Amino acid sequence: MMPPKDVRGLLFLIAGPAGTGKTTLCERLVTEHPDVERIVTCTTRPPRAGEKQGADYHFLSDKEFDDALADDEFLEWAQVHTARYGTKKSAVYNRLAHHIDLIIAVDVQGARSIRQTFDADSAMRGRLVSIFIMPPDMKTIHERLIGRGKETPAQIERRLKTALYEVEQWTQQDYCIVTGTKDEDYARLEGIWRAEKCRVIRLRAEAMQREAWMRSESQLPFNP
Repeated sequence: MMPPKDVRGLLFLIAGPAGTGKTTLCERLVTEHPDVERIVTCTTRPPRAGEKQGADYHFLSDKEFDDALADDEFLEWAQVHTARYGTKKSAVYNRLAHHIDLIIAVDVQGARSIRQTFDADSAMRGRLVSIFIMPPDMKTIHERLIGRGKETPAQIERRLKTALYEVEQWTQQDYCIVTGTKDEDYARLEGIWRAEKCRVIRLRAEAMQREAWMRSESQLPFNP
């Protein structure tokens, strides 16, 4: 059995508290590796300065979000502070079906929900890799949130309280990156991506699937 050159598309979940650089890491991997795509999620919060519809988020009204929920369009969704966030199934399944690697930044609630969904789906099982971005300490998170200049003091206080809960969930993920410099964090993320694409368990499963398909094709009747 010869290993294939590549494996089917994988979904990389990047979880962790606000201010740990999750979005920056996702964007850099996508920029440097065009064969990886970032999932654009949905939110009911208003756009911040410089954010663009369909590029940063799909900004939905409360009614649009409710309609999508009623139609069972979300792979996962959660109430985070005063807004709702969600990932549509179509943004994930359609691309994975075409063997495209995906990356998404989510909170720990979203990561847990997606993991449970993938574990319950035989077609998706084993195609999820979760990575927790761990701050070195809470002081660092506080300084980064202030430095972003995007939240009010009250919002920063809420995010810090949420972060205290989130850092306790790191053991539920496949990998944990304790943040250092931006280059160090990215090097670790890229290393995880490369390693996961070379795991024997994935290559072997892909090779067995392709051999089974080739055997079934060879048994088809010949029609000249």
